[in-house]
Amino acid sequence: MNKKTYFQTAFISALLAIYANTFFVWVAILLITYIGLGSLLAFVIDILTAGYGKDIAMWVAMKRGLTDCGCDRRKALLDKYTKINLYENIKL
Repeated sequence: MNKKTYFQTAFISALLAIYANTFFVWVAILLITYIGLGSLLAFVIDILTAGYGKDIAMWVAMKRGLTDCGCDRRKALLDKYTKINLYENIKL
């Protein structure tokens, strides 16, 4: 591989890396704004804990002497501040 080909390959790989990262950032932003950060976080927790996330959180809350784990409150609060309501400005 000569120098010109090496630099072209390096340049193309750098561009691909930049645009790939930009693409993933935009996908993350779209997911957060249309699905909501609370719903997205609840989904990730459900995947990581095999569906037992709420049960584990309630168990920890009971051990700490609390009656509620706060999962629903956290989800609602995060969704309230991050989710875009597409229909609030549409008047029929």
